Amino acid sequence: MDLEGIGALSAAVVASIGIPTTMLIGRWQMKAGLRTAEATSKAGLAQAESTYRAALDAVRAQANAAHLQWRRGIQRDAYASFLLAANRVQELGERFVANNEEEISAETIRAGKADIYDALANLKAAQTVIELEGPDDVAAPAAGMTDAAHSMGYHLGKQATYERAWSKLGRTLDHQSPDVSAAAVRLMEALANLRSTFRSELDEPGRQNTHEGGAAERSCRDAWSTLPPDTLDDGEFRALLEGWSSHPPTSSSSYLDAVHQFREKEAHFVRAVKIELHG
Repeated sequence: MDLEGIGALSAAVVASIGIPTTMLIGRWQMKAGLRTAEATSKAGLAQAESTYRAALDAVRAQANAAHLQWRRGIQRDAYASFLLAANRVQELGERFVANNEEEISAETIRAGKADIYDALANLKAAQTVIELEGPDDVAAPAAGMTDAAHSMGYHLGKQATYERAWSKLGRTLDHQSPDVSAAAVRLMEALANLRSTFRSELDEPGRQNTHEGGAAERSCRDAWSTLPPDTLDDGEFRALLEGWSSHPPTSSSSYLDAVHQFREKEAHFVRAVKIELHG
């Protein structure tokens, strides 16, 4: 073979070897590009996921903050409504007592009692909301305040009856009929004797003379029976008996204990509310 033939053959061999090598290098480059693209894609997805999660966490945090603010607003309104309802009971009760010191109509009396009953119902409703919305540290003193307010309302209602009876008896002293005014004086004297009898028994613990107490009460009933029928009704007369045999309702230890409990639980309630709302 001459030199030209050898050169052509060599070129052909080299060309046949070069084509696969080029293809192989191209595949390597393509795989490297795919790996780079895959890595870039994963990095992009991770970044997108991180951004999404951060945005989602921010939305959740904002929603939680808004919900917490809304819930605290609900609680604040419930606590304020309860405090107002609790003190409303005492306010209406004391006003009812003061009104009954004057000569008022039966309709006014019924309206005054209805106002107290409504206030107690509103108080119980407000306490129920606190039991549902507030923690135990707030609900417990609220329940104590409600119990005390009910006791106070009860005694204030009885005090109103006592004040009305005592005022009516005092006005009867100026009755135009001497017999009626004399009967009023007799009942007052009998009530004073009743108090003196029971005070003596209280001052002397060993002395239990129920006979004297019974006699003093009968004297009061005898004097009451001589008054005109419309002077004092049965409830008013019994209020005088109870008030003069021991203490008027709002001077009794049970009422004073209720007032003390109310104020004590109110202080606990306010302190717990401040911690709950601002702690």
